Amino acid sequence: MSLAKVTITRSPVVVPKWSISSGLLCPPIGPAYLAASLRQQGHDVTIVDPVGEGPDEVNPITGRDLVTYGWSLHKIVAAFPPDTKYIGLSCMFSHEWPVSKQLARLLRERFPRAVIIAGGEHMTAAPEHSLRDAPEIDYAVLGEGEETMSELIRALESASAEPALVRGIVYLRDGKLRRTEHRERLRSIDQIPWPAWDLVPMENYLANGLSYGVGPDRSMPIMATRGCPFECTFCSNPNMWQPRWYARTPHDVASEIETYAKQYRAANFDFYDLTAIIRKDWIVAFCNELLRRDLKITWQLPAGTRSEAIDREVSALLAMSGHRNLVYAPESGSDRVLKIIKKKVKLDRMIQSMRDAIREGISIKLNMIFGFPQDTVGDIFRTYGFLAKVAWLGVDDVTIATFCPYPGSEMFNDLQRSGRIKELNDDYYYHLAAMGDVKFADSFAEKISGRALLYYKLFGIFLFYSLSYLRRPQRFFQTVRNLIQHNHATRIEKALDAFLAKWRTSSRVPASGS
Repeated sequence: MSLAKVTITRSPVVVPKWSISSGLLCPPIGPAYLAASLRQQGHDVTIVDPVGEGPDEVNPITGRDLVTYGWSLHKIVAAFPPDTKYIGLSCMFSHEWPVSKQLARLLRERFPRAVIIAGGEHMTAAPEHSLRDAPEIDYAVLGEGEETMSELIRALESASAEPALVRGIVYLRDGKLRRTEHRERLRSIDQIPWPAWDLVPMENYLANGLSYGVGPDRSMPIMATRGCPFECTFCSNPNMWQPRWYARTPHDVASEIETYAKQYRAANFDFYDLTAIIRKDWIVAFCNELLRRDLKITWQLPAGTRSEAIDREVSALLAMSGHRNLVYAPESGSDRVLKIIKKKVKLDRMIQSMRDAIREGISIKLNMIFGFPQDTVGDIFRTYGFLAKVAWLGVDDVTIATFCPYPGSEMFNDLQRSGRIKELNDDYYYHLAAMGDVKFADSFAEKISGRALLYYKLFGIFLFYSLSYLRRPQRFFQTVRNLIQHNHATRIEKALDAFLAKWRTSSRVPASGS
């Protein structure tokens, strides 16, 4: 088989103009993993990363209260090697689909003979709609892309060219949708080569503190596990990864961390896992491996974490091994809602887990969602009670998002069947970005309006931080100092600093779209 020239890219990051989310500009771990696997097969691979190349470039989306961060679409296309034969387009988030679609069209104009292969959570969730919406895309890869894209290129490079034999893809032929046999998940994930970070402008991320985590240190991404064994109805994970969780060996993860500490002078490591802590024995072994190597690094788990495995013993090991920031994802403080959304957590056990972690000096953040279809005002107020309790306990941060039905989730399918979601178009996808907006909320809750939902969300944020600062008055002065120094110790400080930066630069955003 002749070697192929493959170029992988993603769209710029799409965010509401007044989002309060932090950690949006991060290294592209999915494309980096894919590039490493393709390069292992002998292909000539390039990554064009618009975010890493232009993290300070802000472009408005015409007619929307949204902006993109990163290179404009024309800059992205211009950076492609002229001999590109295969294009890998990463489409992770559905609210970025309209921009990804525009990028696919521009790439087709420049490379009329290239094969465009799109993958990621959005393509896995809505392959038929996406292929018909963007006919410039030749193939959609479902789920994990490493094996599938390698096999697809091998098939297209062969004389017979039989893509129908490649498992895990969707494509159109003569207007008809073709979906091949299902591909099983990768189980031996230690055998997947480490991400090809040498193809990404990592220094732009490292020097500018662009990561999911908090703190001033040079931060590298790490993924220790893949998937999640749970099936929350608002999450598209079961569709993307199936309800299975696979972990790398602690030794392999620690070896990758040690390598990056030497190669990139990284001092902090942000885990991109969906749910990193499932088994107590795994996390204990990993912490002990870090302690054995005495790497003098910090690490953070910015993902929804299961509390069952985090007890006093685990919290002590986390702290001793350098762990500094842990995110819990209860989503709701109402037991009724938790049962409906299949969120298998016990709030009292989670609070005890938080108490153990706080005792060890670990900073805690919560992820909450307001406005599930079944939410009532009573459920919102029960969540207020939960927020008040954990704020007084010593939890540092909270993110309250408004519910948005993402394609691929059980709730999305239910709302579509009931007629609540009538059409998948650019308006719908862009509205998905509103979950972090402080000026707008679109409600799918039957008994709560969009305007009321926004007020409930803002009051929840106010309630939590008012009690948190009242409980620990010194936090206010620490936050002011850290904002002045641009040195973030908590996620609210990072979010506020990013929000203030948007406000300072909003008048300088150009008038034309990207």
